[in-house]
Amino acid sequence: MLRELSGLLEELHAGLVAIEDRAGMQLTHVEMRLPLELRPILRDGGCRLLADVPRSLAVNHWNAAPSLLHVVWQLGDQS
Repeated sequence: MLRELSGLLEELHAGLVAIEDRAGMQLTHVEMRLPLELRPILRDGGCRLLADVPRSLAVNHWNAAPSLLHVVWQLGDQS
């Protein structure tokens, strides 16, 4: 189900926080490369970016290759 990219990223972050809570540890750097289906939608006078994990891993004329989003969460200023 395609949903706003911001909501998808919030769910991923909540999952990381849950892992920290369960394991009793603090994650300082998490890096992910996520294959995503992305679709820009014009709504309410603006553009929203909808996203979700690919429904199929097959790439053919009907299914385009998914986009690849590189996401990094890190604690504090570690640049």
